[in-house]
Amino acid sequence: MDKGSFIISSIVMAISILYLIYQLFISKTTVGLEQEINEKMKARPVANVIRYLIFIAINSFLANMFFDIGWLLWISFFSAVALWILLVDHQFNFSYIISIIIILLIFLGAGVPKHQQSFLNHISEHTEYKCFSIECVKVSQVVIDDNLKTEIETYSIQGYSFDWYLLFAKGALLLKDEQGNMEEFRGVNIGGLWLLGK
Repeated sequence: MDKGSFIISSIVMAISILYLIYQLFISKTTVGLEQEINEKMKARPVANVIRYLIFIAINSFLANMFFDIGWLLWISFFSAVALWILLVDHQFNFSYIISIIIILLIFLGAGVPKHQQSFLNHISEHTEYKCFSIECVKVSQVVIDDNLKTEIETYSIQGYSFDWYLLFAKGALLLKDEQGNMEEFRGVNIGGLWLLGK
């Protein structure tokens, strides 16, 4: 993330946090929510828990979106599930199933990376290949004459593609070594998890 994007994301995130603090904890507009919860559950502390869950769910979701911090999406997801458990009338019917599906689709879609560098980063972190903008380096250990040595091979990137489809993403990388041998990686990302194949 470049400096300009980071500054803009920080400003938007700060505005979101301040707005939610005002709306949930200072403004009188949530009095109706509190009265409704008090009538149903007769417990003021539950209203405060719901406020904090809303605050955490929304800001964790936005922080993941702006700063690409994946573990914040899990915090947002579990906060949303807790809200769903507290607020939804749990009767096994059509609207109940639809609400579950909508929550899952929102978080699955939010977890899918939208930037092209994601696939290269995954290959660099989870394989012996370290990829840069125009080439990849394969670092491996070999035994020569009973000595352990590091072997480095350079691969040029012949082709790279990344496609984002809202609920999943696909990536492909084609490499060529100095002898002309080709290596290909293909991957599908579902909910932030890359499934890699060669």
